[in-house]
Formats: sequence, structure tokens, C-alpha cells
Amino acid sequence: MGLHFTHAVFPLLSVLLSFGFSYCLYGLSDNLVLIGGGSYYMGQEGIQDDEEPLHFVKVIPFEIDRFETKIVDWNFIANWAVKNGYDFSESSYSPWGKPYWYFLADKDNFPMNRVSWYDAVKWCNAKSEYMGRNPVYFSDNAKTQVYRSGESNIRNNMVKWESSGYRLPTEEEWERAARGKKHNKNYPWGSYIDGSKANYKGSGDPFDDGTAPTGYYNSVQIISESKYSLNGEKEIPRDYSNDYGLYDITGNISEWCWDWYDENWYSKKNINSSSYGPSYTTSNTGDKYRVHRGGGYKDGPGMDEGKPLRIAFRHIEYPQKSRRSIGFRTVRTFTEEKLWSSSVEFSGTAHNWYFLDWFGYFYQTTTDWVFHTELGWIYPIG
Repeated sequence: MGLHFTHAVFPLLSVLLSFGFSYCLYGLSDNLVLIGGGSYYMGQEGIQDDEEPLHFVKVIPFEIDRFETKIVDWNFIANWAVKNGYDFSESSYSPWGKPYWYFLADKDNFPMNRVSWYDAVKWCNAKSEYMGRNPVYFSDNAKTQVYRSGESNIRNNMVKWESSGYRLPTEEEWERAARGKKHNKNYPWGSYIDGSKANYKGSGDPFDDGTAPTGYYNSVQIISESKYSLNGEKEIPRDYSNDYGLYDITGNISEWCWDWYDENWYSKKNINSSSYGPSYTTSNTGDKYRVHRGGGYKDGPGMDEGKPLRIAFRHIEYPQKSRRSIGFRTVRTFTEEKLWSSSVEFSGTAHNWYFLDWFGYFYQTTTDWVFHTELGWIYPIG
């Protein structure tokens, strides 16, 4: 790692090479891929009514996780979060991991699951705060109360979309990242699927009816003949990350998105600006669903189910529900902002000393270097 990072890659990136030593707080996975702004055709014609009409969408640049959020990363942030005012559902403490008989990957490298939509949103805020970024989700219209607990209806106007903090992708962002450079295709690699390309029901991988380690389909995947392997066992294994280098866009676990579900939304929304989906008042969300995308290991490739592994397929679930087959990956708006901007400076003679309730005391130099009372010298850039 070099001395200067335009965007943080590890929490509290810290080096002091000029003094002959270095310090790095926990190597939290933060492998983000830049998705450039631009336009693409969203949806698909002729299969599911809620995917129509095919329409032109414009998105601004954003960054997205290369991998689905891992159990190890969830645990690290969640453990910190519950000590700092956050709460999560009971199910999030017991995710489904690797099969007991599989020894080639640790449980922590499997995708996080059994998290509700509320859990995922709160975890995004917790990661933002831990990384020194401004959180995205708030419990009030004035955006002064960071969303940390409970199950609140966070409306579109209660989100700081311009913040550099972590958040769930919108449906538009997710599909833009998933499609890569492929227009109107079923999957990130083209029009057809077989077991060599993704983890789905009956695909023939070693994890049938369970998740695979994140990034498993990287050219060393092992596939056996199975009910829906579709001759994938005869294929030479290849790396099936998409055009942007994203893994597990299809299958493994389905991924929570920000948006509420409206089956007619594609006909209603303003195609001249980015859409954050429908917005509802607190009193009328009891029977509403949130969207998750990509399909998971319980979904098959067949037309009788609407081919639910397709990029365009819009899966839905109640936001308070947690499933073994649903997880998430995060995005960030592509912007720079000062880290720890909510810190409070000491008064009196302690010039340039600041305090954050969750981070502690630190000294801000006239450059970007920061001296922390426990961590030593660190060099964070937003």
C-alpha cells in the first residue's frame, strides 16, 4: 500500500513509513469497483410484466463491492456497531455458512445471509461511521438522527444520496452494474446458463441447496452432473466475473436493493433522472415489499419460474424478513468528502484536538495526517 489513497480501502488506513514502522487496523474487505456514469436499457420484454417496458436509464458514477458481503466482514462491523448504539435482528447472529463437510474455505468467506432489509441498511450506516464516512440513512426528514435501531420506514428524502457513505444499491444501479456491457441479455455472460457459471438450484456445484464461498466461480470451480447442471460439468472452468469484475451477480444469494416494489414502476418513473423507487408514508407500508436482485441458490433456471436468475428479474420480500438465500453488497456514491466531519474540536488550549464518541480522541495536523491516541499515526482520505 502506498502513502496516499484517493478512496479508503481498509478501515483507518494507517502507515508511518517515515518513522520506520506501520500500523493497520483490521483488514476489512473493501474491494470496490467504479461504475462510470452513463445510460443503459433497463428491463426486459416478453417474460415478466413487471420488467416492462424496456426503458432508457441514466445513472451517475458509483462504486460497488466486487463480492457479496462476507460473514467475516458483517461480524466485524456488527460487533463494533452493537457497542455504539446499533441493533440487529436475532437471525443475523446465526447466518448459514459452509457445509460441515467442506474444508477448502472458511465459513467466514461465505456470503452473509439471514439479514433483513433493515439489518442491511443499519449495517451500511455502521460501516460508514466506522470508516469515518458520513452515514447515508437517517430517521428524520432533517437528516440529523442517524438510523441505528429499530425498523423504520426510511423514505427517499431521509437519505443523503450525495454522501460517500455505504448504502444499498438502487435497482437502477444494481442492474447497471450487473449488465456490464451486455445489452438485453439474460445473464452477465450472455443468454444461456449452465452449472459451470453460477450457484443455483441443482447446478452441480458442491454446495447444492446452500451458498458457495464468495467468488467461487473464478476458473477453479468444480461441477458435477446434476438435475439442472445443463452440461456445465462438461465445460472447461472459466472466470465468470462480469464485465466489471463483479462476482456472483447471478445466483449464490439474492441481494437486497434500496427500492420498494411496485409492479408498474417502470411505467411510472421519470426516465430523465435517477430513480430511487417508490416512496410511501409510514402508515401504508405493512403490505409492501422491498426488492432484491440476482437470484440465489434456491432459484432454478426454468421458464416455469420466470427464469428468476436473469438480471432483469425483480425478486421481492418483506423488509422485516430474513432468508438464508438473501444477502447484499454495498455501493458508494463516487465522491470525496472530509472524513470524520462530525468530530468536535476541544476548546481552550488543546488546538487541533478532536473527539468522536465512537472513535475517540485524535489530533488533526495541517496535512492529512492524523494522530490517534491508541492507533498512532494514520492517513485517511475520503
